Amino acid sequence: MKTTTSPDPQDRLLDALKAHPVWHHIQSHARESAALELRVVRQAPRRPSPGTLVLDLQADGVVVGWLTARGARAALSVSQNAHAQHAAATLSAVGGLLRSAGEQARLIEEQRAIVDHIADGLLVLGPGAVIRHINRTAARLLHLNPAKAIGKPLGALVDFRTVVESVFTTGQGYVDRELIIDSPSLNLHVVDTAVPIRDAQGHVVSVVNTVREIQRVRHLAQRISGSHARYRFEDIIGRSPALQQAVSDARKAARSSANVLLSGESGVGKEVFAQAIHNASPRREGAFIAINCAALPRDLIESELFGYVAGSFTGARREGRPGKFEAASGGTIFLDEIAELPLDVQAKLLRVLQEREVVRVGDTRGVPVDVRVITASNRDLRRMVDERLFREDLYYRCRVIEVALPPLRQRAQDIPLLAHHFLAKYAGLLDKPVFGFTEAALQALQAHDWPGNVRELENAIERAVNLSEQAEIDVPVLDLPRRHPTPPGAGADGGTGAQPLTLAEAEHAAIEAAIRHAGYNLTQASRLLGISKPTIYAKIRRYGIALERPLPGAAR
Repeated sequence: MKTTTSPDPQDRLLDALKAHPVWHHIQSHARESAALELRVVRQAPRRPSPGTLVLDLQADGVVVGWLTARGARAALSVSQNAHAQHAAATLSAVGGLLRSAGEQARLIEEQRAIVDHIADGLLVLGPGAVIRHINRTAARLLHLNPAKAIGKPLGALVDFRTVVESVFTTGQGYVDRELIIDSPSLNLHVVDTAVPIRDAQGHVVSVVNTVREIQRVRHLAQRISGSHARYRFEDIIGRSPALQQAVSDARKAARSSANVLLSGESGVGKEVFAQAIHNASPRREGAFIAINCAALPRDLIESELFGYVAGSFTGARREGRPGKFEAASGGTIFLDEIAELPLDVQAKLLRVLQEREVVRVGDTRGVPVDVRVITASNRDLRRMVDERLFREDLYYRCRVIEVALPPLRQRAQDIPLLAHHFLAKYAGLLDKPVFGFTEAALQALQAHDWPGNVRELENAIERAVNLSEQAEIDVPVLDLPRRHPTPPGAGADGGTGAQPLTLAEAEHAAIEAAIRHAGYNLTQASRLLGISKPTIYAKIRRYGIALERPLPGAAR
């Protein structure tokens, strides 16, 4: 196969020199005025004939060729020699200019290639926001033809109000300004930066404007902040038929983009299932954002979920803030304890699910979001709909696919597997030589009804590993039976002669009983106890009472 090689750069330079008008002028003048024959050659003659002068042609110190001079006589006259020397010097100077121009052209091409292949959009604007350069990404984002855009004002090419012109008048640039464009031809959400370029007198002569798609910014933020799901279906422990049915249903749900409702008692592992669904779905590379709706302050629920614009309320950040739905765009959002959302927020959530866009607090424009919604509740949402405590239309929107998770008491055969898993986990973390359970301990674990389900079992094993001094955990270390407050009308010793509870123990038991009676609805539990909701949260943290999801800072 015949191959071709690119010509040497010096050969290209010599060809350009021979084609230059200066060389033709020198050659013509030499023939007519000095009776001198001049030639430009690539290689110096090995044995130049008598009377032939050979001179180097240099370009910036690099020899690119040779000039041969031959007169009418065997020996060159003084004037012919001077003419040849002058011709060589002139050609060398022209060669240097050509080489410098070629280097500059090569550098410009390299820079243009770099600018065109960076992932961000880039524009260089002159006074009046006239486009001097626009790379491919910016042209794609703004729907512009790069060749036709050069030399025209940016504002004349787009159908929205641009903001970069102000940099020329104020001299102040800006960095990472969020820009939402919603025009007849564009629907764009970007992070915008403008850097002014000044001359020696300090006047702004041009502006470098870069734009980055918000989705790329979110993806980078998610990678850094770790907004991702850890659990997969392979991490779910258990072989019971009830659990395997739930896993099978969840795997089927993962293959679609439909909204999923996870139902089940507190502590059955709803967030683990939500993460597993996300990791098995086509959205696995996107963010996984989990929100405990019960833990959100009433006045901040909307701004946390949907975001807000600058000045929308007292204490708002000056530049505004995107909400959790925007942060989860391209991925999955998990709304835990959705039954705790107020009815007015339920209405706005319904609109997000229907329109696939959010409206930030204080704004009227919708921001498109591409997000998969998984909800969870430990309450009977159907009953709440009948009692007009939960919107029926939102219920059906959330419950496109429902996955019911069984309580631990319905899968007692899984308790030994889970217990050994948690034992290995906490023995490793605490570096304690605890390796198993006695037979009596395993029987006690399987006999317990576990109202707190898997979370309660995990807490019990963690406590036992901390307290155990033996290689095997025995029944006394598990401390499974729980004492309850003395019934009304009983004596100081409860009518049994048992040791009375301390005040703290009685309060702990009363709070747990109220929470269970209220179906883990903390608002209702606080009413039963006659205390405020912030107070019940503080006491939950103090006593380490297990909820559907642990509160920040709660003891285990």
